[in-house]
Amino acid sequence: MPYQSDDLLRLVQVDHTGEAAALEESITRTGVGSADRSLARLIETTLTAWTRAFGGPNRLAPPGDLLRRLLAAARAAVRRILGQLGPRATAALTSTVNDAVALGARQGAAFVAAATGRRLRIPTTSGASRALHAEASRLADMVAGRRDRALQLLAGGNVSRWSQVMAGLGAARAAVSLSRGHIAWVTAAAVSEGLDRAAQATGTERLWVAEADACVRCLAYSGRTARQDESFPGGLSWDPRQRRVRAAGIPGPPVHPHCRCRTVPWSDRWPATGIAFPEALRREAERSIGYGRARPSEPTSVRVRAARELLRTVDDLLPAVSSTARTAVRNGRFPAAA
Repeated sequence: MPYQSDDLLRLVQVDHTGEAAALEESITRTGVGSADRSLARLIETTLTAWTRAFGGPNRLAPPGDLLRRLLAAARAAVRRILGQLGPRATAALTSTVNDAVALGARQGAAFVAAATGRRLRIPTTSGASRALHAEASRLADMVAGRRDRALQLLAGGNVSRWSQVMAGLGAARAAVSLSRGHIAWVTAAAVSEGLDRAAQATGTERLWVAEADACVRCLAYSGRTARQDESFPGGLSWDPRQRRVRAAGIPGPPVHPHCRCRTVPWSDRWPATGIAFPEALRREAERSIGYGRARPSEPTSVRVRAARELLRTVDDLLPAVSSTARTAVRNGRFPAAA
């Protein structure tokens, strides 16, 4: 039965990506817990103590017992909060990495069924690879490294200004974002392992599907295929400044922390009603670039350069995409409603 590309796109970018995001968020909620709030409160209470002791954040702290006690309290709190965060986040991640692989395998089978009308049975496996388990287990040491850096910055001989205290507390708080990013990366990589097993079960290639609001790097891969035994080309990006011509190949997504791109099993022999799915993905990526659909974290300048490259290299853009991209390149920004 011929597939509809719009149906496949909705299945992958909405339904399946949403399921993976929900799993990632559940792991993060369990693993990170209230650590960020605890560190935010620590910053507030430490600032209050500094102000009472020395007159305000702009006042120097003279050496003495007041400063020693303040820094000792801050260091003790950092040890306690991050001492709990590292093991808890690692346990949450390592205990669910097999679930993420199983989710990817189920989604791969569902995608094949939607594309071909045939049910696919994924062979039972032992779960995530050793390399992925090792990557999940590494989180505790990563958090410990941030903790040690924070404690070093909060050592008495290094501090006489509030800004120096904030440097230490900021280093501690960075452990939270590091934990979230690593949980997201490992979860996405585990889902990808499961999807790869679906491709192995069908003997097909792997097709890169970028998430709906992907970055300019990931959008450069959307619609590309690779055999099971080969990598995707490295260093691709719609922004010429981000390209790395001699970069090593990459096995697949995730490309960066919080990347929710994926590969799905694919064969060009599967019949379509209308446009083929890989071409639909490429066109969707071109629309994203042309309309400037960026996350807040991606600078406008990056998207404008990508739009300029799109206009330079693609001849058959839709008129609305071409017009919006040309206006953005001319004005240096995209319309707010784009």
